[in-house]
Amino acid sequence: MSYSSIPSSSGELFGVETNRSSFFQRVVHWVKERAELYRAESELNLMSDVELSDMGLYRGDIHNAVRSGRTL
Repeated sequence: MSYSSIPSSSGELFGVETNRSSFFQRVVHWVKERAELYRAESELNLMSDVELSDMGLYRGDIHNAVRSGRTL
């Protein structure tokens, strides 16, 4: 841990705890997003080709459709 004689606005040196907290929140948010994307992709992969076709998707489009919301 590094130290400085310049206190942050919250009274902590460089706001270390605030940075850790926000970093942790970003990591948790990223993990939750990835889990949701994985779940959506898994659900679509369980569908038949006919069901996918009804939605305008081919099996090879699933990954891009989940991440970008549309096929390429």
